[in-house]
Amino acid sequence: MKLKKSSIEAVEEAKPASGGAFIAARHRNPVAEVAAQQAAGAEIFGGVCAILATVVLVIITALLYVNWDAIKSA
Repeated sequence: MKLKKSSIEAVEEAKPASGGAFIAARHRNPVAEVAAQQAAGAEIFGGVCAILATVVLVIITALLYVNWDAIKSA
């Protein structure tokens, strides 16, 4: 079975686009950009909660260390 010359020529390798990580404005997703801006408030809330949890953990650890004799006798 012989292949036609046109079918062989039609298969060409795709050349990678140069330009690195640049994405043209027409290829950007505006919904993703809006979601990224709105997520900043949630990240601040999460950070504050993490700091408060760390402070509570330090306080509990200090209380357990100070009252170790009372805990051992229980």
